[in-house]
Amino acid sequence: MPIVINSNVPAQIAQNALTRATWSLNTSMQRLSTGNRINSAKDDPAGSYYAISMNSQLRGIKAAYNNVAAGASMLTNAEGDLSIINDHLERIKDLATQYANESLSTEEQKALKEEVQARVDEIDRIAEESKFNKVNLLDGSKDNLRLQIGGNSDPATNALYVTGVFKNASTGQDGIKLFGGSGPDEYADVEAAFAAASTAAKFIDTVEAAVDEVSERISRAGIYQNRLDSISNLLMIRNENLTAAYSTVMDTDIAAETANYVKNQILQQTASAMLSQANQSPGVLALKLISTS
Repeated sequence: MPIVINSNVPAQIAQNALTRATWSLNTSMQRLSTGNRINSAKDDPAGSYYAISMNSQLRGIKAAYNNVAAGASMLTNAEGDLSIINDHLERIKDLATQYANESLSTEEQKALKEEVQARVDEIDRIAEESKFNKVNLLDGSKDNLRLQIGGNSDPATNALYVTGVFKNASTGQDGIKLFGGSGPDEYADVEAAFAAASTAAKFIDTVEAAVDEVSERISRAGIYQNRLDSISNLLMIRNENLTAAYSTVMDTDIAAETANYVKNQILQQTASAMLSQANQSPGVLALKLISTS
């Protein structure tokens, strides 16, 4: 092997090895510091593509989960208000039953009508004031409520339409139809319904129909709540599975990367020592040859 000083090939080889060891060491340090196996697309282009896609799905699932929780809360609020309205209706039915008995005095009839009017006013107030997050629930404006339950746009699989719960719950014809009608079995107001014992007796059927409607709406709210519970559980499972898949692609295996870090640290130190040795050897040997000539 010739002895040269202008071109130190062993030193170049050692320098290249040192550079590669330093790059690998820096990569290991970055992965251990951030906890991410992929810190830029160049680390794993295919893995980066899948990670971005999965992260988008995860964000969509989390947003949908919040939507489902909000929808369940809306239904819970509406159910509670409908239950109170139902209690008022049951009491109105009791009062109508009492009023249908002709043994009452005028004072007792007046007291019964006043209580009925107070309960009717309260039902209308609840229907007007029932809200969730500033959204009216029982005034009829949200009868067909759309809930986004998935992270994609297809409404067939990513939307749930709640119908029959958020209808108008006031006592008028647009609501539960206690008053405002003009038929033989319909009454304009409390005074008309309680004009006599006979009208109060017929009014019992009207109140029962309203009770049935409100009860059905409460039942519907429970059905949708059960469905939302199922959807919420499904979203949690999907979130778990996608998070596990995302972790496999993105997260650093600390044990394996620590081994790489130690290996690259040793290689860096070894290459550095060899580079120093390679830089000195040709010159020292050449000077010895020259001095002995």
